[in-house]
Amino acid sequence: MRMNRWRSLLSVLALAVLAMPAFGKPVMKTITISDSRKIAGKELKNNDYTFKVDDTKLVVELKHKVVAEATGRWEPRDQKNDGDALVSGADGQILELRFSGEKRVFVIASM
Repeated sequence: MRMNRWRSLLSVLALAVLAMPAFGKPVMKTITISDSRKIAGKELKNNDYTFKVDDTKLVVELKHKVVAEATGRWEPRDQKNDGDALVSGADGQILELRFSGEKRVFVIASM
């Protein structure tokens, strides 16, 4: 009976450790946009924008003011990203964000 309690306790602790990354702090990067891009129906013109990703929510700020919000998901990649980058479609719509040093990308949910 005593051994079962220890196993139960260890199981709960292991689960808590695995769940911890989901409660990590948001990823935040400033990226310079040199040509016009779009996200969530908003146009981002030439400027330095701060991209904040907290789990499934993306907030884009310009000079500490929110200019766009979108949802998405993290997808794992085989290699770490070399630098910060925005991947856009032919129409300038931002499709994913790549942050330097991350082995994952944030994919914007399609509208």
